[in-house]
Amino acid sequence: MFCGCFAASGATLISHAASDVTISKMVIKNAVFDEVYATAAVIKKENFDGSTPDEWTFDTRIHALFRGDLYGGNVSFTESIVELVRIKKRTAKDTKFQTIYEKPIHVNDDFAIEFIDYLEPAGTVEYAYVPVISGGENDYIITTAESQFDNCFLVEKGKSYPIDLDESYTETINYETGQVKPLGSKYPVIVVNGNTGYKSGEMGGTFIELKNNQVDAIGAFDYRHLVYDFLTNARPKIFKDVDGNLLMINISGAITESNRAYCYHNSDGIYYVTSKFNYVECGDPYDTGDLYDNDFIDTFVDR
Repeated sequence: MFCGCFAASGATLISHAASDVTISKMVIKNAVFDEVYATAAVIKKENFDGSTPDEWTFDTRIHALFRGDLYGGNVSFTESIVELVRIKKRTAKDTKFQTIYEKPIHVNDDFAIEFIDYLEPAGTVEYAYVPVISGGENDYIITTAESQFDNCFLVEKGKSYPIDLDESYTETINYETGQVKPLGSKYPVIVVNGNTGYKSGEMGGTFIELKNNQVDAIGAFDYRHLVYDFLTNARPKIFKDVDGNLLMINISGAITESNRAYCYHNSDGIYYVTSKFNYVECGDPYDTGDLYDNDFIDTFVDR
């Protein structure tokens, strides 16, 4: 649908049914045009008050203001002037958008970005596509995603493993203090060195791969030890639960197995094993500096 603030009657604002024909050209003539706005979203004629949105969304196609040029995009998207594109994220716990990915622009095809955010928590998450010109950020193109999942996950950059069954974890808030007993005083003086309050505890679950909603009994042993290799590679992890909580952790100590029992499944057998391990909190999963330092993202521009 095209809506413009121009010299014409209200009857010219007509909403047509969607077409599968790609529109590659638009011609406007025989009028004085102040503004042209095109969107893939449906705008009902009775709800149109003559104004156009200032913010760009992924439905916006053209917004030309005719300020001495014929630009109709939120920026002049050419590889000659756009240095790079930033992908920014804002969760319910963030006060502002933070950069999680950057892509240099060399050719026009570089503007197309496919990016999987393994660090996305459950809940509402906003993403912004931001072109950078001459070192400055241009208009944000914002979209919103609703993230939902049924399992807890352990995540690295580009890698994620679910805890499918029997997931559990304990949590201890570590507040470490010391005591100084002054001479002649009845009561000790409590000394706190540093901003303590980090978390630690034990996590556990059954690591079984599901294929087409069926337990892979044949590959259960190999899959479980693939997860063990992941847990013991000395790299920090982010733990995600179904309530939207994130925890950046290091695995500490040994992995133990319990409830080891042989179960029959679809005329085959599988060892039902519960694995447990200890963890220690090592950073803030919402801080881009900590994410960069622990190799979850490759940019620290918003540190």
